[in-house]
Amino acid sequence: MNKFIKSILLILVISVIAVGCGEKQQPMDLYDSIQQRGKLVVGVEKNIKPFSFSQAEGQQQGFEIDLAKQMAKAILRDENAIEFVFVEPSNRISMLNSGQADMLIATMTITNARKNMVDFSEPYYYAGQTVLVNKMSKIKTFTDLQDKKIGVTFGTTATDGIKSVAPEALVQGYKTYKEAYDALKAGEIDAFSSDDTILMGYVLNDNSVKMLPQKYTQEPYGIAFRKGTESTRTIETVNTALKIMNSNGTMVQLRNKWFK
Repeated sequence: MNKFIKSILLILVISVIAVGCGEKQQPMDLYDSIQQRGKLVVGVEKNIKPFSFSQAEGQQQGFEIDLAKQMAKAILRDENAIEFVFVEPSNRISMLNSGQADMLIATMTITNARKNMVDFSEPYYYAGQTVLVNKMSKIKTFTDLQDKKIGVTFGTTATDGIKSVAPEALVQGYKTYKEAYDALKAGEIDAFSSDDTILMGYVLNDNSVKMLPQKYTQEPYGIAFRKGTESTRTIETVNTALKIMNSNGTMVQLRNKWFK
């Protein structure tokens, strides 16, 4: 074999290797990945009563925990084939996109901005934003929030929401809901802005705080997935499960169970 032919063959081999290395490997279909693993991994919040919280013995319970089990039943035919990982509003999208969870069921409002980062199921719950104040507070309406210190949680929609009704409010961010609640109790802020469903848990456990009765937004909660075609089949399965739950009364039963 002369040098010319050898050179041509060498170039062809290098070209094939270069093309192969340059091809971007497509992510595995999420549905198939869950099936192979044999369990569904769901990102949930640790202590947001009545959505997701721990019992005395440490077992997680709540509306979103029961909802997650229904999703495991729909995908794997076993509601117990599930693992929960704890997320915060500030890290939940990064944990989802890094593969630490298959989906998020974590009081996450569907917004256009978030749709650029993740894909959502159909809404499974509608909340509304309001504020939590100390029971003896003089804040009675949203107009009383002007020039007041309002706590919000990083990664939530509360910042934009509170500015829509109190543009002169002094907004202060916290990493977790508990940090914002503790700041309210310590007198560091005048009010804590969040979804009424989040604030409800604090009112149930602490008679020294109260929610304002008005709501200034409507917040549709959705199940979040990694963006892309890898999640399409799982999202379709989840949406079908939600539709069945709404039609056969299962969703009403869950709401009656946790939102008495």
